[in-house]
Amino acid sequence: MRTLAKYSGMGFQLFAACLAGAFIGKWLDAKMQLERPLWAVLLTVLFMVASLYALYKQLLRDDSASPNNP
Repeated sequence: MRTLAKYSGMGFQLFAACLAGAFIGKWLDAKMQLERPLWAVLLTVLFMVASLYALYKQLLRDDSASPNNP
């Protein structure tokens, strides 16, 4: 059960990062009165990549702390 909670939390973290990037980008696009959603796309991708990197680092840390890892 603890593993399920940990991995679902990681999924939520990725979703929340993408959502935050989209909303901040949309706000910037409206503030700058841009016709195309440049900031929304850019920040969504940037936040997603940063979140995936953080998840990757967390998975590496969890794997190295595993008692089954020699």
